[in-house]
Amino acid sequence: MRKISTNIGRNLFFVLGLVALIVIAWCIGWDTIIEHVRKTGWWFLAIIGMWLPIYLINTAAFNTIIRDNVPEHRVVPFLHVFKITLSGFALKAATPLGFVGGDPYKIMEFKQMLGVEKATSSVLLYTMTHISAHCLFWALSIVVAALFLPMELLLSIILLATFFAFVTLLFLLWRGYRKGLAVKALAFLAKVPILKRWIKPFGTKYQDQISHIDQQISHLYGERRKAFFLALSLELVARILNCLEVYVILKPVNVNVSLVQSIVVYSFMSLFTNILFFSPMQIGTREGGFALALKALSLPPGLGIYVSLVTRVRELFWMGVGILLMKVKIKTNYSLPGASTNTSNGTSQGFVQ
Repeated sequence: MRKISTNIGRNLFFVLGLVALIVIAWCIGWDTIIEHVRKTGWWFLAIIGMWLPIYLINTAAFNTIIRDNVPEHRVVPFLHVFKITLSGFALKAATPLGFVGGDPYKIMEFKQMLGVEKATSSVLLYTMTHISAHCLFWALSIVVAALFLPMELLLSIILLATFFAFVTLLFLLWRGYRKGLAVKALAFLAKVPILKRWIKPFGTKYQDQISHIDQQISHLYGERRKAFFLALSLELVARILNCLEVYVILKPVNVNVSLVQSIVVYSFMSLFTNILFFSPMQIGTREGGFALALKALSLPPGLGIYVSLVTRVRELFWMGVGILLMKVKIKTNYSLPGASTNTSNGTSQGFVQ
């Protein structure tokens, strides 16, 4: 019965991702896609190819979080984690609010092998690590920009204020790593007028399980600190490698930018799009972010449209791969007994004691 339920959920996510992929491709226009692929030429293969190691690094970070001191968790195949991670990123890019599609899908897939609590805490931990790496990347980008690029007084003040905002956010995330996040998050949501009607009963019914999830979250930072810093470092490396895409995209149109400029352009775009995170595939926000960043570097802001469209075509390719992978079955011989349910005493096989 649970297997049937999982298959139904997987099919729903697949249809959601496929419809979103078709709609986004239609909005961009096939003529526009073909035109920009031709304009980029053979460099487009390099742009697509460079994301494979980035996704592998993301998977390595996720795998580091999963592989704790429970023997059953250490035999989850890396390729299976890669498949679910890539499909999760595809759904995240395709759906409004991003995590609404990607994270629930990953929890649904991982709960079969890790248990609900372990799957939920692992996905939450990875999301927190992903956000922490973003904040570190943005903070470091501000330092790089301040050291290597000319700055006006007003811009310097804005960047300084932004830097301290990221430091504050990192501090809050650090507290979440130390003390857990699930209980406080539900307590906050229970005060929201529209949501409290559903959140309060849910929190009361699953109070023990939610507490166990918080214990697993704090366990990573408290007892597995080497794994914590390894996962965070891997995610930060992935963010830095992302910046090379801007450098490669501008090569075919004979616009030479330095690595520092590429970092500034990409960091500004990613910050701008994450602030307006509710837009699926960052429609409109990505173009604006690229244009403003290029203008700030005294480069033609019109290039922002070109850079954005090329990144969209690349993202469409990997979205298609991720969505198709949802239908690919990897034969495995592992499964925790009762992994998709909790035991009567409030613990599960997926809980790290």
